Amino acid sequence: MSLIIGTTGSSAVATFYSLQGLTNTVQIFALLLTTIAVPVDKNLSSNWRKLLFGTIPNVLALNFASTANEALLFLLLFLILAMVLLYLFRRAASNYDRYKIIEGLQQTDAPRSRGGLVAITFLLTIIYLPLSTMAVHVLVWSSDLWAIPNPYINATSFPPVVPPLGSPSEFKDPLDFCWTTTMKRNEINFAPALVVLSLIVVGSLAVWFPITLRQIIRQSVPKVDQYSELGRRRNNRELDNEYHRLLSRDRSPFAFLYNGFRRNWATYQPIALFAKLVTLLTIAVIDSDNCLFRNLSRTSIPIVRQVFLVLFTLGFFIAQCVLAPFLDPVNNASEWVSRLNYVLTAVLALIVALDVPGKSIFDTYILYLIFVLTYGFGIYFTVINASLMQHAIKRITRRIDFSIDIFSPRLDVSSNSMHSKRRIWQETITTLFLTNQDCRIPSNQPMAFAQARESEYPPYLLQFRGYPAERHVENIKACFTFQDMVNSHAISLTNGPDYEWFRYLEAEIQQHFIGPDSYWRGSKLPDGVTSPFGNAWWIPFPPTLVIRYDDGPLAVLREIADLEAYIKQNSSRRVHRKREVRMALRALHGQIVAWPYLHITPIGSYSMWDCCQRYTAEDSISFQSCVFRIHQRGHLEWEGLQLGSGFRVELNYARNVKVGGDVIGLNDEYELTPNLAQFISLNQHLIPHRLDYIQETLENYRRHHRKEGRWKLHVLSYRFLTHVFDHPKPSARVTESSIHSEQDLRVRELMADNDIVFDTAYKRWEAVSHSTVTTWWYLFWDDLWRRNSDTIRGLSLHARDFNPYYPTSIAYRPIPRPALEAFLQQRGLYSKQSAIHSGFLNKIYLRLNEIVFAGSSQAIMFHLGGHASEMAMNEIDEETVAASSTLGTGPGTDYDASTIHPRPAYRWEGMLQDKYRASGPAHRRLLSKMGAWLGLTPVWRSAPSTGLALDVRLDHGHYVALN
Repeated sequence: MSLIIGTTGSSAVATFYSLQGLTNTVQIFALLLTTIAVPVDKNLSSNWRKLLFGTIPNVLALNFASTANEALLFLLLFLILAMVLLYLFRRAASNYDRYKIIEGLQQTDAPRSRGGLVAITFLLTIIYLPLSTMAVHVLVWSSDLWAIPNPYINATSFPPVVPPLGSPSEFKDPLDFCWTTTMKRNEINFAPALVVLSLIVVGSLAVWFPITLRQIIRQSVPKVDQYSELGRRRNNRELDNEYHRLLSRDRSPFAFLYNGFRRNWATYQPIALFAKLVTLLTIAVIDSDNCLFRNLSRTSIPIVRQVFLVLFTLGFFIAQCVLAPFLDPVNNASEWVSRLNYVLTAVLALIVALDVPGKSIFDTYILYLIFVLTYGFGIYFTVINASLMQHAIKRITRRIDFSIDIFSPRLDVSSNSMHSKRRIWQETITTLFLTNQDCRIPSNQPMAFAQARESEYPPYLLQFRGYPAERHVENIKACFTFQDMVNSHAISLTNGPDYEWFRYLEAEIQQHFIGPDSYWRGSKLPDGVTSPFGNAWWIPFPPTLVIRYDDGPLAVLREIADLEAYIKQNSSRRVHRKREVRMALRALHGQIVAWPYLHITPIGSYSMWDCCQRYTAEDSISFQSCVFRIHQRGHLEWEGLQLGSGFRVELNYARNVKVGGDVIGLNDEYELTPNLAQFISLNQHLIPHRLDYIQETLENYRRHHRKEGRWKLHVLSYRFLTHVFDHPKPSARVTESSIHSEQDLRVRELMADNDIVFDTAYKRWEAVSHSTVTTWWYLFWDDLWRRNSDTIRGLSLHARDFNPYYPTSIAYRPIPRPALEAFLQQRGLYSKQSAIHSGFLNKIYLRLNEIVFAGSSQAIMFHLGGHASEMAMNEIDEETVAASSTLGTGPGTDYDASTIHPRPAYRWEGMLQDKYRASGPAHRRLLSKMGAWLGLTPVWRSAPSTGLALDVRLDHGHYVALN
């Protein structure tokens, strides 16, 4: 599978869906063909027909068995494979709860095992239909398994008259061939073994696997809050955007099962598996060539079956047309074509079953056409998303891609633009850290983070090995994930006037109040929380204290006042006494404790009516001791000790005699009640040794994280992020700032030894930030180079003229249009047939005109549709009701990605392409996504405008805009 994934594309998940779609098409089509063609090994006069509609579909669909012995062999082999895969899948599924409730500073995903989980699930979906087919055919005992040739074919009477096979003492009746593998009375019949194996297959693979898959997906898929952080109810577009944001940050090992589907359709895969099963049952059960319906009409049964198949495939097709469950348009188109072929094949089979005049045309030429379309489109949609194919299509179509809405007036082109700063200054620093021999991350060093699934708290680097580049990557991840908090709150705490006081609070929390049995009662407890106790952990930057309550909800503290209150609450004598109670009970976990308990069980019987109550009595059993257990909700293991949140007490007296903590007087407030005091007193001799171990382990846990926090701060300070990385400056000031705040010699040397690099980067940034024109001009050519240099040959051929890493690049020299035309023509990049043409240059200089002459009489004005009034670009941006104009202009650009994820066109990316409409509203064209469906472009127009128009005059054969 690794070879297939490597050949077809770079994304394992995208390839998973493509290969799965091809497999579904091949297998279901082969299943439907069995309702048309005669079985592949009997009465096929044409070798080509046998090859096309028998051998090829069945080999591709893994349908090999055609006799009882072959069925037994393949059923046994596939069953062994299925049982192994189901065991591995069940083991991964059983670990899901551990993933879901994992907490603290530990890794939440398992990248090493994720590839194996993808392979296991893929193989299970591949063998699902072939193995289920064999099992169902055994259960209904289809004609392939009959021990004699099918006596119903070409029979002149019904039931058919079949001569005896031999002596009645040696052979069974000729028609007594159901659920037997031999017609001889003295030979072993393997049918019961086949039936038992088939029942196991149906129960485990055909039924249990899809149900479990659905349960895992429903538990794993991100839950979208119907309300925003401001309490406003989200509309459907906002819900979809939030869902996509959560998907992009989802680290669940099961994310590949649902992250290719739209919101509300995450469980599509198990639904598709059940659709396969229903199709199989319809074809295999409603069949006159099995032991269930062999004595019924051989003309009516096929017609009934085909009517069911037509209705089912048609409903399946309509559902795909309406719902379009995939996020990727190519996958939706592939599924649409496949389901259309299912409908056509089912209709064709119905026509053949009805024996309409001219049916020979349908089961020959029309069937050949469907065969070619099914396999042709299946292969096409599988390979079209491959990186090689996408690059080839981009070259052929002369498409130019941008990672941002480059022509939008809302794009940040100020002197402190986040885009230019990232692409020049921050990229330079990051490159130095990642390539320096002393600072870089070793190639075998995994980058694992403890991070919240829905970004409730900042990420924290795990498995830290002391390299400055590790810390730099951690800083960047925190900055990009919590940018606003880093830029305001974190700076004020780590560098403001409260710094010393904050350091005291941090040290106090890390030394005494981290781990289980931490207490926090804010102004209001979260819904569902009955006890303020939980498990707490500290994230140094941005400074954050996280508490996972024993009942599950999460609390996040960031403000100085909250941290002070947290320390005060946990230092109080009242909370300290409650903590001592919990610690004493922890020390008893897993031990046999003394606590008398009388267990009373009513015996006798009762009818449904009280008036008819029969004799009853009570059976009582007296217990003196039990096993004391504490069940945690969360998972945080340290040195063999479970430190996770949750504190559900259970006293286990016998296998079926388990009681809760209320029998010893334990309540939600953990007060030392008389019963609880008596319980602790009875078992006091068991507490000291175990309590010492717990306290020592907890101290080691806190000491480790304090030490790691100081180590990280020593290797690279958090001040570096805010004072150097986010603020371009000359090399002298960079060195000065580093010497002042950095303790690690490697970082100091890196800053001091690369003064030329920093000076060059600063001069580049300074030149680009000289004006809004130079900023936009640089962003345009930089994005053009990054996104298109691998497909536009002229760019890479003249890299010194276009690559922004060269000082000779045009990105640093805005020039007039005639000069740019000449510049491009000299390098073979400007013609009607090239990607860069006169229309493309029109967009460039329209945007430049808006930047230079905005608000003046020289600005080019536009007409929006049939409006007579003239508007500037920013006015049109506010006037239009297309998709959010911040799409493509915000901070989260992916300018270094090799491909574009399928998406609607950015606002101005689309508006400058929309056709002009003088009147009437713009309607979305029915086939507006055809290019995206066929994989020819990753961008489509979702909300077209009425188009833009300019007032121009003809001057010496050229159109000139009127002022």
